[in-house]
Amino acid sequence: MSDSNVKVAVRVRPMNRREKDLNTKCVVEMEGNQTILHPPITSANKGDPR
Repeated sequence: MSDSNVKVAVRVRPMNRREKDLNTKCVVEMEGNQTILHPPITSANKGDPR
């Protein structure tokens, strides 16, 4: 596999009204041709016992 190429396309849609009303945080950020993924905030990584 020395000459293999992989291309990935990422499309980030605008947040809808419900997502905005819930103050949802976007986990995908685009900077030019670079895609940055932020970990989602869940009860598991907030330290909640659930």
